[in-house]
Amino acid sequence: MDIAGSINQLERRFVERPANYLVEAELTFELKQILNDKLQPARLTGSHDSGSARGDISDHSEYADAIISTADIDRAHCEVSGTNFGLRNQQMKLDLVLFDEVVDLSLEGGSKKFQVEDLATAVEFKFIKNAKYLREGSKRYNLIADDIDRLDGLSAHVDTYCLVFANFDLARRSDTKAALENLKSRSDRVEVRYTHPHSDVLLD
Repeated sequence: MDIAGSINQLERRFVERPANYLVEAELTFELKQILNDKLQPARLTGSHDSGSARGDISDHSEYADAIISTADIDRAHCEVSGTNFGLRNQQMKLDLVLFDEVVDLSLEGGSKKFQVEDLATAVEFKFIKNAKYLREGSKRYNLIADDIDRLDGLSAHVDTYCLVFANFDLARRSDTKAALENLKSRSDRVEVRYTHPHSDVLLD
């Protein structure tokens, strides 16, 4: 599913009102809202592992039944985890996902887990607030590279984006521009996009 138009809408908002964004979570949640305003919910199916409780404690399965019996679920969600995502390290959560039209939810000990088969798109975010340059091998460079590698490890049917936002143009020097280009070419399947307050091309 092509969500490039929704991402572009978020990027334009950042360029037009950069002071309005204080933390990465605000960017992630805003894209979630943009997508859910445009798309119909997905149909939800599910199962859970909550058995009968003992003694006077309420039966937890009643609560779990109520959760998985929800008829539908928004298509876009933040901080989504799954047991079979196949990511390359132990961090199993994705910043934002766009689900397909049918979603299978597994409730494991109260935690909501999803299947990689139900993902249409996965997005990782980085909001770099204080750095003025992006040098290859730096901590920030490596964090972005790790996000790209994690996305690259997802199943081939999942569209993948790494969105980098910054308060400064991290690529305004030749060496830092080369670092950004190296990140963009790190994976053939992950689209790396970069936005800062002087991204004038977005306002043309």
